[in-house]
Amino acid sequence: MRQHAARPFTLIELIAVMGVMILLAAVAIPAYSSLFSGRKTTLAANQVNSAVMEARAHAVSAKVYTALVFVKDNPSDSGYRSFRMAEVYHNPDTDNTSYSWRRWVPGSSFVLLPENTMVPEGDANLGTTSGGSEGQTGSGNVPKVSNLSSENGAAGGDAPAIVFKPNGQLAGTGDRNVVVRFVEANRYEANRSQAPKLPLNINWLTCKTKYLDPVQ
Repeated sequence: MRQHAARPFTLIELIAVMGVMILLAAVAIPAYSSLFSGRKTTLAANQVNSAVMEARAHAVSAKVYTALVFVKDNPSDSGYRSFRMAEVYHNPDTDNTSYSWRRWVPGSSFVLLPENTMVPEGDANLGTTSGGSEGQTGSGNVPKVSNLSSENGAAGGDAPAIVFKPNGQLAGTGDRNVVVRFVEANRYEANRSQAPKLPLNINWLTCKTKYLDPVQ
């Protein structure tokens, strides 16, 4: 039987195929980028979620106030990109939102959030909200840990923290849930009002964590 040689593609056919490929790429790449960046904020939330449980366990086992301290790499940063567990002092004669750095938890180290993610600074982000209003924006009145300096690994000043009492309960929140929100740093800087935030809610009573729907 006689075989026919394969006909080569014409220039017009090649251009048409390339056009289809470019069109598909234009549709797929933004969707992929959005999915990937969303995965990074989820990864950041998972890291903090695990650290919250670890800090609570240390508070109970060591019978000491234990804080998950959020720090900036640079004082001029608009958000917190690292965190670490610390043992803190608390003077019962002072208000319940003031804690003093004692030492980093032995064996702990600074954990850097995934690239291009952060917990934004400001009242609308790291904060507390009433137990019955988990999805609302936090008020920002979380405990502060003082006496942080460049000598002990943070960029100076006070730092917001999630603090656990020696009995494992949340400290300094006034019976209010703690909400930590995670955003893409570049979108937050470019348009803060439009950057979606992935909130992690910590129940003030049970200390159980829950992921809330992303909010604007």
